[in-house]
Amino acid sequence: MNLKAIAALSSLLALAAPVACTSQSKSNPTSADSTDTRKAGAPVRVDAKVGEDQARIALRFEKAATDVQVQLSGVDGLDVKSAPTPVTGSFTQDSVSEFDVLFAPGEGRSLLVVTVTGTFDGAHLSRVFSFDVGTPTAEQQKATGTTVTGDDGQPIKVLPSSNAE
Repeated sequence: MNLKAIAALSSLLALAAPVACTSQSKSNPTSADSTDTRKAGAPVRVDAKVGEDQARIALRFEKAATDVQVQLSGVDGLDVKSAPTPVTGSFTQDSVSEFDVLFAPGEGRSLLVVTVTGTFDGAHLSRVFSFDVGTPTAEQQKATGTTVTGDDGQPIKVLPSSNAE
């Protein structure tokens, strides 16, 4: 093969490379491309009717589930008095499970946390829900940290680390 043919072939390959590597799809998705910004998690809804020292929890399974465990915990001083794992088992799509939770609330505002884990469509998934209990104290209402504006114009709360001195 002569040198002119090799030079012409390499020139054609160099020109074709950017075209071959270019995709016709959009490289940056727009908000119109994806309207669901919900994190992937267990397809279950949890509703709670929270009182001073008890709550009525309702779970609705949007898909069939096996190996389900519902775990209860408290944050900011809330102490769960009921069984920490009140629900286990398998559920069909659209089934509902309801149960009562007894707890001792923390000072001011505390949180009741409901964690649902299980196998949905062959994937082990979980979702965490939290529900406010009580009214925040003056100390809890104090704003900690500073608010700055991000590059996209959204406010960002900068909090001190838990071990800051």
